[in-house]
Amino acid sequence: MTDPTSHDWAPLGAVHPKELEDARWTAHDAAQALAATAYALLPAPPDHRHSNLLWDPGRKRFVGRELPGGGRAYLDLDDFMVGLLDASGAEVADVDPRGQTLDELYAGMTSALTRAGVPGAEGAKLVTPEYDLPDTPVRRGEPFPMPAAPALEELTHWFHDGALLLEEVSRSKLGGAEVRGWPHHFDLAALLVLDPDADPEEARSVGVGLSPGDGSYDEPYLYISPWPAPAPDALPPLPEGARWHTTGFTSAVVTGTALVEGGDAASQHARALALVEGCVGACLKVLG
Repeated sequence: MTDPTSHDWAPLGAVHPKELEDARWTAHDAAQALAATAYALLPAPPDHRHSNLLWDPGRKRFVGRELPGGGRAYLDLDDFMVGLLDASGAEVADVDPRGQTLDELYAGMTSALTRAGVPGAEGAKLVTPEYDLPDTPVRRGEPFPMPAAPALEELTHWFHDGALLLEEVSRSKLGGAEVRGWPHHFDLAALLVLDPDADPEEARSVGVGLSPGDGSYDEPYLYISPWPAPAPDALPPLPEGARWHTTGFTSAVVTGTALVEGGDAASQHARALALVEGCVGACLKVLG
């Protein structure tokens, strides 16, 4: 991946960050097809990393972990299409979620995997992984709608820019930690572990990520989370444009609204990078 610059950064704000909710929930539901494929065909390690996703910056899409035979499942947000890539990265099948229920999408994906000869696909049953997901119409059995194209394009820009930013911050501040998407929360994240030999529940760490929005914020936001969570009165000042969130989780947060106010692509990139690196510094300070 090339270094992120203002030339790589897709300008944000063509659709206001708070107008992406429908597209976000629908895309989140579609991403479960990739997770279900991984759970059906790959061994499940304790941290469930087999189900996480990689952002492909060239094609601006999510791809899953490598499947038996070398292929990968993908989710293209711009075209709103789920499909399968072969070992060379060529598209060999696609499944259109629109007008289908989640179960029908899973059946279509199973058929595509079987036709492509993916080992273990024949007779496999794709089901939603056993983790909590938002209560959406699709999750209740209704067919997938077609989100508005401008909202899907804007959501793609958020994930694309978020991936570039996290890769850059990972190299500069997080020791090159892997940047991955997680279908459970539908976010991108990287983790700096300060105590690699300690119990994972107690080891100090700083997590940096991009959420497209959730129950806490109805818009995309960047988060920088120290662990263990410091007491509220111990939280240090943050750069202007960031704020501490302490309800339900403790994290420095930069909202999408605050970021798009930064101006053009170059300004947005520079502002995002400065804010996130400043917040990482604050988290490292409070963790000692």
